[in-house]
Amino acid sequence: MNIPTWSIPAIDTCPAATEHCKRYCYAKKAENIWRGVRPSRDRNYRASLSPDFVDRMVGLVGRAGSEYIRIHESGDFYSQEYLDKWFEVARRLPDVSFLAFSQCFDLDWSEIPPNIVRYWTVWDDTSDAPPPGLIALVKDDGSGKIGEPLGAVADRIPNTIKMCIKGKGVDLTCEQCLWCYKGKGDIVFKLH
Repeated sequence: MNIPTWSIPAIDTCPAATEHCKRYCYAKKAENIWRGVRPSRDRNYRASLSPDFVDRMVGLVGRAGSEYIRIHESGDFYSQEYLDKWFEVARRLPDVSFLAFSQCFDLDWSEIPPNIVRYWTVWDDTSDAPPPGLIALVKDDGSGKIGEPLGAVADRIPNTIKMCIKGKGVDLTCEQCLWCYKGKGDIVFKLH
């Protein structure tokens, strides 16, 4: 099983990205390495602006036939209107589980459908504490680039947080683990 992903341009569609997020953005690396990645994400962004986006996404997701969909391997919810469109997609596909990571703490998430699992992405330079909910903490890869989360954010990180080990010399895929997709608990991603 490969989990389908909908991505939009890195950084440009991330209004709440911190300076460290912009500097160490792994999704931006893909745009720099493979020529077709940025044009594909640009097309997706333009599609997200169209009035028929919800109908088109419902059709695409339905044809994908997957139990899980990742919203944004790259990008974030750049506006309330865009977020609301995804809420409508999820409501129309109640048997599909959607996974999203976001730094857009200031958007209105009060109408989030139960089939969207949302993680608040937290970097060491995240200045505001995220609202209640699951946390995805981005940590240093051993190079000393990323430190501990600051202020009230640090108080929200449990000692028992799970470390994602995908690609860390372990033959484990997201499809096999499904920790995040099932919203089992907070997670740490090592910078890569």
